Amino acid sequence: MEHSIVFLDRSTLRAQLRPPKFTHSYKEYPGTAPGEIVDRLQGATIAITNKVPMRAETLSRLPALKLIAVAATGTDIIDKAFCKAHGIAVSNIRNYAFNTVPEH
Repeated sequence: MEHSIVFLDRSTLRAQLRPPKFTHSYKEYPGTAPGEIVDRLQGATIAITNKVPMRAETLSRLPALKLIAVAATGTDIIDKAFCKAHGIAVSNIRNYAFNTVPEH
């Protein structure tokens, strides 16, 4: 299976992202308005977001979505109850703030 990864608001994160080691396509947008989310994520299996909220109304229109990776601390911008009920995993991107959080 080839995953389709879409980063909805790349300009909000300065960190370098390592490409995944699995077959995938990748598209990124500097920013995404709420009304653009569904069009940009059509067919995507993985969404990366930093500040773009993902609510039930939006998520219900994205049947291919399997994972939402949040490029920030916390996951409060995601409707986790909807995701749990529909088998969409939610996590922070790997190694996000792995140095700064322990220092705090």
